[in-house]
Amino acid sequence: MAHGAVRHDLGDKQKNRRRFEKHVDQLSRERLDLLALEQMELSEMVEAVELEHEAELIAGVDVSYVGGWAFSAAVVMDESLDVLEVSTAETRVEFPYVPGFFSYRELRPAVKALDGLSGYDVLMVNGHGLAHPRGFGLASHIGVESKKPTIGVARRLLCGELDAPDSDETLIRHSGKVIGAKMISPTGSPVYVSVGHLITLESCVEIVNAYFLDHSLPEPLAAAHRYAGDLSRLR
Repeated sequence: MAHGAVRHDLGDKQKNRRRFEKHVDQLSRERLDLLALEQMELSEMVEAVELEHEAELIAGVDVSYVGGWAFSAAVVMDESLDVLEVSTAETRVEFPYVPGFFSYRELRPAVKALDGLSGYDVLMVNGHGLAHPRGFGLASHIGVESKKPTIGVARRLLCGELDAPDSDETLIRHSGKVIGAKMISPTGSPVYVSVGHLITLESCVEIVNAYFLDHSLPEPLAAAHRYAGDLSRLR
């Protein structure tokens, strides 16, 4: 590796660390410790179980941010990838971005958009589920809150190691436990899939594969991302 690349890498890490420390200072480390404990306790409520019903309607939810506002969108698609329903919402941002505590920022706007939907069988969330340092990412938080099957789909690995890093599809392990799976999207970029709640990892992988078309995210999430972005640009 070139020395310039190493210096650039270190510079990025230092910037990220300063940004993280700034957010921690805003919240106080004591409060983050309490939230971390809460995440560990809530993770005990997550269930990786077989679906009770066939997954015919798949929803996706995503949030875009502009200034102090969060713009969320939720969509429902059928097996033909037709959009059947769209719900959007605007909310004030009440929690800063802090790695590992993403759900405390995004839960409220995401749920507000989801509340506008008439129904769905499984929800895809742009974030992690069990593939989280404390086993309770955004997908799990929404799943436990809504009592609905949820799948975490993220474009970056938050924790864990890949069984076969060079494979297109492989398991993710953390502390010796399977927490998710790496998949390759139609664009060639990796996505990291994990159980959110009330679904098995096998079903997560099967459903995500079935809803890939030509984006880096499965279509329900790609559509939700697009609607949330469009809403934020109107602000």
